[in-house]
Amino acid sequence: MPAVRGLEPGNRAALVVNEMQNAIANLAYIETPLTSQVAARGIVARINALTAAFRAVGAPVIFCTIAARSADFEGFRVNCALAAGIRRKGHLVEGTANAAIHDDLAVEPSDIVCRRSHGMAPFTGTNLDATLRGYGIDTVVLAGVSTNIALPGAATEAVGLGYNVVLAEDCAAGATLETHHMQITEHLRLLATITDAASVIASLPVSQPPHSAQPAGT
Repeated sequence: MPAVRGLEPGNRAALVVNEMQNAIANLAYIETPLTSQVAARGIVARINALTAAFRAVGAPVIFCTIAARSADFEGFRVNCALAAGIRRKGHLVEGTANAAIHDDLAVEPSDIVCRRSHGMAPFTGTNLDATLRGYGIDTVVLAGVSTNIALPGAATEAVGLGYNVVLAEDCAAGATLETHHMQITEHLRLLATITDAASVIASLPVSQPPHSAQPAGT
């Protein structure tokens, strides 16, 4: 089987799992069209398989989260309808069970958690880009939610920063099957290689050696 585009030999990859938090993606905490899709598509188990495969080859696993710093949402910029909805519901507050990574996702000490306190995509206003560059990453593999807004935003940001992007489509969900299908067939395919978890795992190297930063000018 040919390697997934972006995961060919020589490319260093990191897995970015976006916004898989209890109050966003866990039906046990909140019932929304998105949590229903996460459950129906069974993406949690596949994400666990994907994170385990990345750890096994020494590739970074990064969980990206969004949560206000305090219960009064001070510093949380409300500049769009989605942000207003997050603020109105008040669930996503740092340090609460609602804002925690999905209860059924395995998180290991070697994993990285990249937090942000506002915005709709994981690169802006965070250290995600600097973290990836520190590991010498060429390709970002995306998983999580949602294919409506955050994952297209992440893919756009990543491409603009010079990364290859792969979307593990069966490890992602949108608010409806229809919007998910539209995004992966019409929009995200223009930015990312659309594939599945099994193909990503099959394309990973046996091991990804630690990256050693080189001094400037060498």
